[in-house]
Amino acid sequence: MASEEKPLVVVTCTAPVNIAVIKYWGKRDEDLVLPINSSLSVTLHQDQLKTTTTAAISKDFTEDRIWLNGREEDVGQPRLQACLRESEWDPAGDVCDTGPSPSFPSAPSSVCRV
Repeated sequence: MASEEKPLVVVTCTAPVNIAVIKYWGKRDEDLVLPINSSLSVTLHQDQLKTTTTAAISKDFTEDRIWLNGREEDVGQPRLQACLRESEWDPAGDVCDTGPSPSFPSAPSSVCRV
């Protein structure tokens, strides 16, 4: 009897660090999308400093889990739940355009951010 293959999808990405020197405080004109104040920020080169995030999804996972800086965190936080909902796997979409996407309707995920 052939064993059923359960795929694991792992994606890692990096993003540069952006430091806001003068922060954006909102809009003075909603229609024209004009800010209340000017803002200034500096984006560091990824050779200097970056954040790395790895996400994995599998039907074998029984629950959502997340690690920040090597320590597992509570996934029950409302802001984290909102983030996980926004990043749910879309089985109909082909995220990387590399071929057919695996079918993962509402499969739990594991995320590691260092």
